[in-house]
Amino acid sequence: MTVFTAFIFTALIFVAGCVNYDQKTTIKEDGSGTMKIHYWSNIKNFSMGTTLGKFEFEEPKVKDKYKSSNSEVTSIKIEDKLDDSTKHVYIDLTFKDVNKLKDAKGFEGVNSSWKEVTDGMELKYTLLKDTTAANLFNASDYKVIYEFTMPADIVSTNGSKDGQTVKYSHTLGDLGKDIEMTTVVKKPKGKLCGMFGLVMSTMLIGFAFYRQRKKK
Repeated sequence: MTVFTAFIFTALIFVAGCVNYDQKTTIKEDGSGTMKIHYWSNIKNFSMGTTLGKFEFEEPKVKDKYKSSNSEVTSIKIEDKLDDSTKHVYIDLTFKDVNKLKDAKGFEGVNSSWKEVTDGMELKYTLLKDTTAANLFNASDYKVIYEFTMPADIVSTNGSKDGQTVKYSHTLGDLGKDIEMTTVVKKPKGKLCGMFGLVMSTMLIGFAFYRQRKKK
């Protein structure tokens, strides 16, 4: 019985990492945005249920995983593809603030931030290390792909840039350490930030008021 239990435990750990993941995110100037998530696995991995590690393959559970006070799931599609015997989940969602993605259970393994820096606005999206997934003997066979479409021209990034879109491609094996994805974009035109913006705005309002009084 002990041997059988150990076998089941090992099998569950193996199956838990057998998921490919693809995420496409569009960031707006205010840090809100939209996201398309697609993940999939081989149908043979579902003999013990519809949950594979951190991933759900049943609609109510998927919705519960990604909804929060900050994010809304707008559509879910679950599909079996018999040509290659895989089960796929497609999710569309919106979020109010990329800084608060972790309010949803589906983003518990992520740190995200959108903030002003010297060169512009910085998006930092970090996948926290997952040694269980990284240590699977077939970890390099499973892809983890992230794509971010930014609201302005890109100043710098550690990803592959194509216009205003940045792409990162990793495998589960890379999750032996944190994966940090960073992109800086130009500030939106006409945006005045910090104390300088406050002072300039006050001066402009004062000047307009002065001219109006002078005309009278």
